Amino acid sequence: MNDAYRLGPHEVAFAIDPEQLKAIPFPEDDEQIIGQPRAVKALQMGTFIRAKGFNLVVSGIPGTGRHTAIRRILEELPPTKGPDRDIAFVYNFLRPEVPMVLYFPPGTARRFKQLIHDLVEKLKVLIKARLSSEVYKNRRDRLVSGIEKEENHRLAEFEAQLAAQGFAAVRVEDEGVLSTDIVPLIDGEAADFDQLQSMVASGALAEEEWERRREIYYRLMDEMRSIFSDLQLSRAAMEEELARLQADTVRPPLHTEMGELYRAFPQKQIRSYLEALEQDIIDRLFVFTGEEPAEDAAGNRIFLRYGVNILMEAGEGETPPVIYENNPTVQNLLGTIEFSMDMNGRGVMSFMSIRAGSLIRSSGGYLVIRLDDLLQEDGAWLQLKRVLQTEMVEIQPPQGMLGLPAPQIKPEAVSVDLKIILVADEGAYDILYNADSDFAKFFKICAEFDSSMDLNPDGIARYMSFMRRSLKNSGGPEISWDGMAEIIAYGAYLADQRDKLSTQFSLISDLLAEASYWAGKSGKREIDGETVQLALRERNYLFNLPEEKLEELILQGDILISIEGEEIGKVNGLAIHDRGYYAFGMPTLITARVAPGEEGLVNIEREVGLSGEIHDKGILILDGYLRARYAVDFPLAMYATICFEQSYSEIDGDSASSTEMYALLSAAGRLPLRQDIAVTGSMNQMGQIQPVGGISEKISGFFNICKKRGLSGRQGVIIPDQNRKNLFLPPEIRDAVKDGRFHIYPVSTIDQGMEILTGIPAGEPGRDGRFPPKSLNGRVERELRAMALLVKQFNN
Repeated sequence: MNDAYRLGPHEVAFAIDPEQLKAIPFPEDDEQIIGQPRAVKALQMGTFIRAKGFNLVVSGIPGTGRHTAIRRILEELPPTKGPDRDIAFVYNFLRPEVPMVLYFPPGTARRFKQLIHDLVEKLKVLIKARLSSEVYKNRRDRLVSGIEKEENHRLAEFEAQLAAQGFAAVRVEDEGVLSTDIVPLIDGEAADFDQLQSMVASGALAEEEWERRREIYYRLMDEMRSIFSDLQLSRAAMEEELARLQADTVRPPLHTEMGELYRAFPQKQIRSYLEALEQDIIDRLFVFTGEEPAEDAAGNRIFLRYGVNILMEAGEGETPPVIYENNPTVQNLLGTIEFSMDMNGRGVMSFMSIRAGSLIRSSGGYLVIRLDDLLQEDGAWLQLKRVLQTEMVEIQPPQGMLGLPAPQIKPEAVSVDLKIILVADEGAYDILYNADSDFAKFFKICAEFDSSMDLNPDGIARYMSFMRRSLKNSGGPEISWDGMAEIIAYGAYLADQRDKLSTQFSLISDLLAEASYWAGKSGKREIDGETVQLALRERNYLFNLPEEKLEELILQGDILISIEGEEIGKVNGLAIHDRGYYAFGMPTLITARVAPGEEGLVNIEREVGLSGEIHDKGILILDGYLRARYAVDFPLAMYATICFEQSYSEIDGDSASSTEMYALLSAAGRLPLRQDIAVTGSMNQMGQIQPVGGISEKISGFFNICKKRGLSGRQGVIIPDQNRKNLFLPPEIRDAVKDGRFHIYPVSTIDQGMEILTGIPAGEPGRDGRFPPKSLNGRVERELRAMALLVKQFNN
């Protein structure tokens, strides 16, 4: 009976014929992105459309060439699509705490900065020269002398008045402060009122004279204050006149010197800045003449206010900027304002210390970010969405700088033209689309990278071209035809399907690197098929320590696995242990116990919290199958338990559901099952077997145990029929199948699997709905019916 299901050697074997490779021509465009036509089309469309919201998510499993494809597509962009402006910050003369952003035609900001610098340097000489000229000095002296003559005349008249009244003006010092006072004269000598009071007391001065002099004193003091106030006003008016004179002297040549700037940069925004700059120079001529210190209250050099801080330059005719942001913190994305200390220990934070983030530097071009990195940075995703919404970037000081004693500035927001490319793992687009209501508005294109491509002449040709190019770029040896055949077979293994090839080319490159190493160690000048197999064996050896330890436990009898004889309610299942970088299969004992009762099917793993949701679903499927298959005209009245023996971690997945059903049917029908056959496969409620993953590793795991205990010629595995195309078995298993020492049985139904495990025909229900009494299904039905009757009798 088993021969009807057993795979033949030709069905187990999979290999690429090196001779057939010789007939396949290498592609002419060997730089083409391999195996991703859908993703390439999405990338081309997404990078071309500059409309708002057409940002991209490039998703796929690692190693499929996402970054390479992005780089290749962006390198092929036409040069006419580059950024259309330069961006710079300048001093805001009206609101110094809000630095002003200026936008320049592409490639002109540096010239603007140089012209401003040259202008300031020229003005340092020109203004001094103008304000040192004889014409200016004569006009200034006339203005000053006129004012001073009037002041002197007024003061002289007042001093004469004082003398006539018997008083004089004197300079007095009080706590280091000089002031003018009026004192009475006694015999032509200055005195004070204390002396006069003494004279009154001695009778040398009449009381009436003392009172008269005091009244005159207060009147003269009021008059002196009025005179000094008038003189201050006169001085202020003179200073204003001098400032106007200086401005009138400097303005014409200043405007002439700025003519080139006005002509070269007629843009309204830039012209407004230049006009403010021109007026600021007029208002601060003292800086250029050296009359006062060239430093403001914040510790910034005054000439620094005429600097130009270029954030972004766009060369004329260049390709768009492409920025790869590997550390997408809020500061790196938006930009920052650097903080420093001057020589006096004061904090300095100016518009010249503003630094652009990648969102500004990539304006007009493309910004590539790994989604995982972005989501791990606190606030980065929120800030990115805000910029995509407003198309403006607000640069702020780092959070840790906000409390430092430095003048805070808040630069104007910078407008940006963004195209964001997020590199994400497989399925990330769907997750974010459903988790974030704003996501669909900002990321309208998804370029999904496939993990496999068709194994056909074109795919093989691309693979061979990639191998040669990879080895050439890395300085590796040549590769032979049989070496390429082994690499292509490995690509099919990675794709886990015989008619597909993996597009994880990073893994292919890794194998080529390892094979290059082993070729050198073996003294070979090229990588042949034997070298590739050696590299794979050595890689497995490096990673399979946990596998060896589990095998030891089984072989020593610590983990109970029997590979001979027959048992009721016991089946060897096949589990996959995936370390991420290495996966291996191992047999695990699954048992079932059945007794009359009404509790139904009990999953022991679930009862103790070691069962995942998918495994729970599989258990419920078993219950549905049992009731529909056997309990047609009687109630299912049993208490059954299912257990993964000696398993102490969570069990999930439904790949063992068929195995659990075999154990359950064996226990219910008292049917001994072969222990030399291990089983894997999922099932549905109709009793159909469904494919599972890791089939080759699972087979290898059971084969290795059988080999080390001794192959009897009867051992084998039952697998889903659909998994035929996923078989990639090592040579020793293929040889064992060929020699009849090991067997592989693909099945489509539970009945087929039970026939192999019991050697008893399954049987089909007759017209009365019952199975033949001697069939295995008949025996299961009889036992279940007996349990239902027993429970009914017990309850009555």
